[in-house]
Amino acid sequence: MKKNIINRALKNIIFLILIFSFILFLFFGLFFNDFKEKLFINAKNSYQLNIDKFTKNLEEKVILFDKESIELLVSDAKGTGFIQNIKIKLDKYIFDKDTLIFQTKTFNDTSWNLADVTIDTKFGEIQKIENSQFFEFKPSNLFNFNEKLILKYQLFKNNEIKSFIAQIDLNLLEEKKIEKKEIDFLGIFEHFYNLKIDDIVTKDLVLKDIIYGTVEFTLDDYKLKKEVYDYFIKLLFLAIVLFVPAVIFMFYYNRYLDNKYIVKPIKYLDKVVSDLIENKFSNIDNKMFEDSVEYKNLVSNISKLSNKIASLVNELNINKDTLERNLLVDSLTGLYDKRMFDIDMKSMFVSSVEGYIFLLKIAKLNQIEKLNGTLRTDDFILSFVNIVNNVIQLYKDKSISCYRFNGSEFIILAKELKYFEALDFADKIVANLTNNIFKAYELPSDIFHIGAVPVDQYGTIDSILTLVNERYSKALSKGKDGYDILEESRGKEEIKKDEMKVKKIIEQNNFDISFVFDSCSFGGELLMRELKPNLKDDDNNIFPIGLFVAVSEKLDLNRKFDTEVILKAIDFIKNNKIDYKIAINLSIKTVSNPDFIIFLEDLVSKNEDFVKHIVFSITSYSASAYKNIFIDFVAHLNRIGIEILIKRYKTKELSLDELANIRINYIKIDKELTQNIHNDVIKKHKIKNIIIFAEINDIKVLVENIESDRDYLYLNKLDLYAVNR
Repeated sequence: MKKNIINRALKNIIFLILIFSFILFLFFGLFFNDFKEKLFINAKNSYQLNIDKFTKNLEEKVILFDKESIELLVSDAKGTGFIQNIKIKLDKYIFDKDTLIFQTKTFNDTSWNLADVTIDTKFGEIQKIENSQFFEFKPSNLFNFNEKLILKYQLFKNNEIKSFIAQIDLNLLEEKKIEKKEIDFLGIFEHFYNLKIDDIVTKDLVLKDIIYGTVEFTLDDYKLKKEVYDYFIKLLFLAIVLFVPAVIFMFYYNRYLDNKYIVKPIKYLDKVVSDLIENKFSNIDNKMFEDSVEYKNLVSNISKLSNKIASLVNELNINKDTLERNLLVDSLTGLYDKRMFDIDMKSMFVSSVEGYIFLLKIAKLNQIEKLNGTLRTDDFILSFVNIVNNVIQLYKDKSISCYRFNGSEFIILAKELKYFEALDFADKIVANLTNNIFKAYELPSDIFHIGAVPVDQYGTIDSILTLVNERYSKALSKGKDGYDILEESRGKEEIKKDEMKVKKIIEQNNFDISFVFDSCSFGGELLMRELKPNLKDDDNNIFPIGLFVAVSEKLDLNRKFDTEVILKAIDFIKNNKIDYKIAINLSIKTVSNPDFIIFLEDLVSKNEDFVKHIVFSITSYSASAYKNIFIDFVAHLNRIGIEILIKRYKTKELSLDELANIRINYIKIDKELTQNIHNDVIKKHKIKNIIIFAEINDIKVLVENIESDRDYLYLNKLDLYAVNR
């Protein structure tokens, strides 16, 4: 018997090792391939962005034959880890006045005009390119490219002529041997690494539609391969760390069986289980243990324990399913519960949809249960819900939902329902309930009451529920079945108070400003601050900014408010010698107003020296949701010379491709992309791509709310404009 148990244990151990190895290898492959594919996509983007960046920078230096700057750019390109070497081939030797002056070390005034440029004819000829200020040098067969090109030219200005000699080295780059980075990768790694990057990419050098040369980039996949290899080694190490302890555990478990550590625990468990049996555990089928006579008592006890555990597990699973359903759905009626109601209410607030909220309660539910019993009471509640749903079906052109908060309390959310429609709706519910349900059940009188209020766009979910409970109490106080509908949820007087407060603050310009979220360079220099209006009523109570903006937009005073905020910022700049930017948040409704654009144009004309310290800020979400309005506004700002910032930027809201055609000045990256970035390869690639994109498009990049020191240290290595901690 003992031998059979040990043999079975060994077979199980081998089987488990095989299963564990298969699962480990499967997850290894899935994680590795997913990482490799994402890394490859990001790497390709990085290669392309770097190539575009350095091509653009080289074009500016090649036309000047600025050999020193070109070599620095090549060195910078090699330092990115993406480019191994750069070769420049000139098919045409083109230059202009700026080239000649740049190559003349004793003169640098570009305001002089070029009168003439000549060359020794035995070395070639100079031809002017039509319809341009550029010249082309066409070398003769006698010209030695290892020597500098000597040009004689004359400049004139104010009837004065000066002659100069410029020496131009046409060999822009010294031919250097490519240094290959060598590393010994594990042989097995080559079977997993199958990524292919183009070895050489060639870009044209173009001037006035003339292709005068090419830049050949030799790409370096060492960095990509190294990152994939490092991740491969980490996964391999993790697999070993997981596999070895598992095998050791199974090995010692087998020895444990060999050294007779089976019988003793079983005897102990027999005693423990015997004690547990006193808890009246039920038995399970013992047929599978009939051949194990020696373990009869143990198996019997375990069977009883197993039955109990199975029963408990089954009960727990049922309870779990019930709880999961109850998260959103009432188990008896199938109606959504308060959690879904909260979600739908928030949606109405965001979309500013009007409507009514109805509170229905079944009064005296305990008395009803005593008269009808539990089952009949449940049936009564279902009948109640069916009648209400039948009334809702009569309003198919409206969006109406019913929710059950608890046993006797129901909420109906009716979108775009007007006051008189709400009266008719409540009347139909009460009439149908009183006419139909009393026939089938023994019920006390006056048990159906409804309170209703319209959705208050200024209020909160809790405040609206408080109001609707007040209306229900009024309906209940009337005695008989009925309803009480409020025409305005907060009451005209309360709304008017808020509107008067907002109107007074804006029209009397009765607020001041402060600053939050200081953004500094990594060296500690303050570069940007975000402006915050300080809003208080006559009682010196802080007015919530969200409510203030909502009311101001309803009163069509938001443009006036934003205008006053900007003017206060200008006054602050005038009275304080600042050397940083002030970011002012604007709403989309304001920036879409033509009068606001006119105000900005006038502001710039009168305060040009101070406006340069202003940066307007729009959220990434608003820019994405109202893209056309945002694009038009940015175009206006570009024209009048005011800078624009996108805050809380996420690539999933506005892609880099979409931003490429919008001339923004600053990007403040959302903290979601920088949180824990020091330990996230994907986030690192996203940030680097944003930074490279920003360099190409002359955009400054900021990051906000950096809490981790390790994240801060990593970001400090990148070419970022500012950081907020």
